[in-house]
Amino acid sequence: MNKAVSIYFAGLVACTLTSAHAATPSALVDTATMQASTQEDSTQEDGQLSQQQLQALLVTMKQFRADFKQSVMDADNNVVHEAQGKLTMTRPDKLRWETTFPDETLLVADGEAVWNLDTFVEQVTVLSQANAIKDNPIMLLTANDAATWDKFTIEQVRNPDEPSRRGFQVTPKEKGGQIETLTLQFNQDNELAVMTMLDAQQQTSTLVFNNIETRFPLAADTFTIDIPESYIVDDQR
Repeated sequence: MNKAVSIYFAGLVACTLTSAHAATPSALVDTATMQASTQEDSTQEDGQLSQQQLQALLVTMKQFRADFKQSVMDADNNVVHEAQGKLTMTRPDKLRWETTFPDETLLVADGEAVWNLDTFVEQVTVLSQANAIKDNPIMLLTANDAATWDKFTIEQVRNPDEPSRRGFQVTPKEKGGQIETLTLQFNQDNELAVMTMLDAQQQTSTLVFNNIETRFPLAADTFTIDIPESYIVDDQR
């Protein structure tokens, strides 16, 4: 529930308590039941509206390509990792993640499998895409099906430092996953500008996107990996 709705219901509860002396015990029970029901209904409506608005933004993002800068902070707000690279996505279900600093790595999701190429150890790890992103909110960036969206709750959030941006916080309904929350911020052109993830270790990873493109020619090999003969392939599908 967003802040405005929370304040609204806090006011309703306060009004109920201050007028309690005028009600019979049975009336108090009925009032409390009505309050709870109203609050639950409004929360659901608020979440549904947020989901519809986020879907409307993402459905127009059939393609996305941008440079990124990533910063990872621990629970004490210490920077533990920084990286730079390029992200390319197309809907549905395809993604290419390249880091150029501090190390060169490549991750490709082709719709069936996730391929992670690590030049440092000269190894490629292959995972089932369905298992790799199960219950991970980042899957909403490229997913179209209702069953996937039903796994998450969505609420609007505001960044006081960037009031012109529209923000959405995505939380898995099933707890225990690697990502606890995903926050997406869109700029005035409705482009994805910032992505923030809070993981199970309470580390916060923030990606800031620049040189954003949403329409561009796509090379045929964008979502494939050329594996050098000397590399070890660890296929875990």
